[in-house]
Amino acid sequence: MVWSTKVRLWLAAAVIALSAVIAISAVSWAEPHESREFLSLGEALARTVEKHPTVDAAHSARNSKALTAARRSVVYNPRLSTTLKPLSFSVRNQEAKLALGESISINGSLSTIQGWDFSVANRWQGVEKESVGLTVGASLQLWPPSRYEADYLNLLEARESAALAARQEYRACMQAMIDTYRRYRSLQIDRDRLAVHKEAYEADLAAYERVVGKAEQGLASAVEVIVAQQEKAESLAVYQRALRDYERELKSLQADLSLEGELVELEPLPARLDSGSVQITLDQAVALAWEADLTLRERNLALASARRQVEAKRVDNGVELSVGGKAEFSEEQTWEPAFETYISFSYSLCDGGLKELEKKEAELALDQAEQAVQTQQIEVSLEVESKLSEVQWLEDQMQIASLNHEKVVLQHNARILQAANGLIPQAEAAASKRLLLQAQFDWLEAIVAYEAARLELLMMTGQALNIEGGCPN
Repeated sequence: MVWSTKVRLWLAAAVIALSAVIAISAVSWAEPHESREFLSLGEALARTVEKHPTVDAAHSARNSKALTAARRSVVYNPRLSTTLKPLSFSVRNQEAKLALGESISINGSLSTIQGWDFSVANRWQGVEKESVGLTVGASLQLWPPSRYEADYLNLLEARESAALAARQEYRACMQAMIDTYRRYRSLQIDRDRLAVHKEAYEADLAAYERVVGKAEQGLASAVEVIVAQQEKAESLAVYQRALRDYERELKSLQADLSLEGELVELEPLPARLDSGSVQITLDQAVALAWEADLTLRERNLALASARRQVEAKRVDNGVELSVGGKAEFSEEQTWEPAFETYISFSYSLCDGGLKELEKKEAELALDQAEQAVQTQQIEVSLEVESKLSEVQWLEDQMQIASLNHEKVVLQHNARILQAANGLIPQAEAAASKRLLLQAQFDWLEAIVAYEAARLELLMMTGQALNIEGGCPN
């Protein structure tokens, strides 16, 4: 059977019309209809400080380091204990005895960072047993100096780690706020682009319907119908993908701000966005980054710790010297005191070479720590140079996008005049408006990209941030 061209066109038109109805239904179902609460940029930044997972993780790490430092300092806190025998049963010479409250003792001690050790003990015995009474003692370690003791070195390291963790928490907060600013502004732009994509699809749909109408009248070929259908399908696919991407990214932002399950809408996109300027040379940026880089600071702390360990191993020559004394108050002697003072000296004659090996290990660790600092300084310098170059490039792109926007504005104004004078169809003027909006969105995206990179450069160099929408000090 041979079908005529007109019948084939009618069949194609029916299939295309059905697909258009399905597509329109898909678009209408994909669009959100629920009423949503507005979330401003300032509110998003405030919630970032309180709710962002990165900030929470950094806060937990800071608390953990603070607890470690507190645990290390416990060794220098007073300690007190008591021992009590409330009941005692004994058998001697076939004679059994049951005693109540046989003995009670109290022991206390205190160590200081300066090397002092204080102790106090008191013990009460039951009847028919010797009573010890009160004993008070004190000693001072003269060599090795107490600042080289393991407890003190561990305490210093823990305190430095806690201070570093506080800086890391602040840095994580700033990084999260920059990320929120970038995502919030990008979502605003993507949301407004959706309207342009939808309008483009509707224009292609109208053009397709016109071509189908012409084909029914024999004024358009089957190829023209297929081309119009292809353009309509492409614009629909672009719109639906953009809508899915927007909804997914909005859900991701809500999750990071602990707004899961809530209906949230972003505030309207401003016609213009503000941006700051960068007034710093490469040498200045590198010098500031060396002071602000947390990885470099961490490695410098490790270097300082390695130096302390080397010093401790060098002074540990096997000699231990201390002075002390104690006083005893015996109950049997009506609490008459007995005093004793002493000088304690010890020297390790042979340890199998252990101390020498420990010294070499500490010196090797020091060399590695110095090399790690130098390596990180080079990496920081390269990172700053790369970021400064990126900022300069994005600033140029922002200016280029601004010029392109001005050009498209002029072109659009010309299209409006031409359409008003009947020189071009209104559809071309509408398409020109969409091009103008796309150029404006491209310009705003360039501003957001530049501003985010500029803020990251300020953070890398330890300078104060001024994020649009608010930034805590």
